[in-house]
Amino acid sequence: MEGFDSAYDFGIQLLKDLISIPTVSPSGEHYKEAADLLAETLRSLGFSVDVIEVDKNYQKSYCKTAGDKPRYIVLGRLGSGGTRLHINGHYDVVPGGPGWSVTEPFKPVIVDDKLYGRGAVDMKGGIAAAIAGVKAALDSGYSPSKLTLEMAFVPDEEIGGQCGTGYLVERVLDRPPELVLIPEPSGLSSPWHGHKGALWARVRVAGRTAHASTPWRGRNAFIMAARLALMLDQAFRARLAGRRTRYKITPPEAAVSTYMIGGVASVEGGKTNQVPGAFSFTIDRRLIPEETVDGAKAEIEDLLRWASTSLGSIEYSVDYLEEMEPVVSEPGRLFEALRTAGGEAGVEIGEPELCPGGLDLRYYLMRGSEGLAYGPNGELAHAPDEYIDLGEFRALVRIFAVLPRVLESMV
Repeated sequence: MEGFDSAYDFGIQLLKDLISIPTVSPSGEHYKEAADLLAETLRSLGFSVDVIEVDKNYQKSYCKTAGDKPRYIVLGRLGSGGTRLHINGHYDVVPGGPGWSVTEPFKPVIVDDKLYGRGAVDMKGGIAAAIAGVKAALDSGYSPSKLTLEMAFVPDEEIGGQCGTGYLVERVLDRPPELVLIPEPSGLSSPWHGHKGALWARVRVAGRTAHASTPWRGRNAFIMAARLALMLDQAFRARLAGRRTRYKITPPEAAVSTYMIGGVASVEGGKTNQVPGAFSFTIDRRLIPEETVDGAKAEIEDLLRWASTSLGSIEYSVDYLEEMEPVVSEPGRLFEALRTAGGEAGVEIGEPELCPGGLDLRYYLMRGSEGLAYGPNGELAHAPDEYIDLGEFRALVRIFAVLPRVLESMV
């Protein structure tokens, strides 16, 4: 492909520049700097670009962990075809964290054909590869006719995406795009065509405070909560046994419904010499596509009632912190085009799988878009010494360069 090496070098420099901007979620520091860089990059390729600031009242109401720093969405469009190929990427990253040995988190370096830095695979690498691929396509003479190319870069995916992709889909786009591709780190062998769901609950057990020297005057909420949690553990284990999805997922252990109790557990205003008057613990419930959030809520409440009654009617309450429906996009023309593009780039792409975690993909799939997530190997996402293999990066640039042309022949 004519001009491919230049586009590849362009992508590498863009990735270095993006990693150098510490867009750490949820603080929102440097989001505008990253948004401006991405906007100017798209404009340089001929896109019409809008930089949208998320409405402050919306942010306050719907994005509880986002803080008060502004959130920015970059939306670029090229062409006027009737079918939209919408490429979405999040520019926020998790904190750098300790344990780095090759470089510091936000000082990108290339060592042994690997580019290191926070966000290299999750997911600034995917963003840079997608943009470089589009540049390679345009430089080789491609011009969208049946397609409109749409590229959206968003914040806050690492805290649920409500002030990023959620806001974009709900408040900015006039209709859901027909085809959505998110270069999340799925690995080159298979794209993700959906993901498991999640429900976070917090259980609060009420006791009565008293001086520790006279504990009989109180009711120890910690002990009651511990007993309740142990009974829930047994009940969940029995209830979820054998519940498996029919969809392919890696690793295979992730094909089941899961629960985890006690990720956060604490006494409210506790003191060593005071009987705990209230104790809270969380439940993290992961749902296969055959389940729903409403069903999982009903199940939690049923098991809590049973456990509380079994223990002599422990007083408790439950509230829900986060919820995410599981979603699946059945393979269609986007998958076939991706597989064809992979073949032209020398990459064999297998059948799609489910992502064991969560993705911004749900905002589109729940509104009828056909979508996939496809990007580099993500084993070191969120880990120290995160890197993207530059052989994989080159392959991704080629795939993204070929994909629009392949789709033009299919729409």
